[in-house]
Amino acid sequence: MRHQLNSNNYIDIHLKDNVLRPLVLIAPGGGYQRTSPREAMPIAEQFLHHGYHTAIIYYRETWLMHEAAILELAGFYQYLIENKGLPIKHRDIILVGFSSGGHYMAKLGVTYQQYGLKKPLAMILSYPVITGKKAFAHHDSIQRLYGNKSAESRKDFSLELKVSQATPPTFLWHTVDDQAVPVENSELFYQALKKHKVIVDLHLYHKGVHGISLGTKAVIKEQTDDPIHYDLENKHNQSWFSLVISFLNQIQM
Repeated sequence: MRHQLNSNNYIDIHLKDNVLRPLVLIAPGGGYQRTSPREAMPIAEQFLHHGYHTAIIYYRETWLMHEAAILELAGFYQYLIENKGLPIKHRDIILVGFSSGGHYMAKLGVTYQQYGLKKPLAMILSYPVITGKKAFAHHDSIQRLYGNKSAESRKDFSLELKVSQATPPTFLWHTVDDQAVPVENSELFYQALKKHKVIVDLHLYHKGVHGISLGTKAVIKEQTDDPIHYDLENKHNQSWFSLVISFLNQIQM
């Protein structure tokens, strides 16, 4: 099932069945330039397997700038909440984002009240882009979203400055040696969540390149990669997904 608004951006909805279940809304990474297929359907399939409805948002088919990008996301979110034909339990939405998709989702997670939206059940942010601080920023993401990298844009881009007690429970994971999006992005967000007494898990893995997705042979980064080697290399990091399921079970108790 596909839903599209006024741009070429859209969400693909994948229902597990007609049973009332929370829905996971997934934003793949891609540097605010594209949406990575490795962080799309493979992720949705795992959540479907664990009892969630899913939807994948393809948010860079049209390169919307700030503030149009967040307004469109709010519109997609509102559609999911208000569409009574979707069997979403308690109208609960879980925001899941990877890399720049993490920034895209977390922006809604810290500003949803401004748009009169229901609080997300939780956020799951995988090696997310969070900050505009020069030492730790993913500069291309700022440029593509704002059209510049001014001090004002960097400040507005920095989601750690927008956290409040109303921010939903958040699960963060990152690799310490991430060379593309420094681990400090997750650490800064964690510190802000902790300060505001928001439920938060932060899981750091000592080794792993940026964008590993599930870390399994099904999501190798390059076609030249050896799937077996990729799977073995990321075996430890693969535990992040089971931790996510445990986290979601915990907050729904």
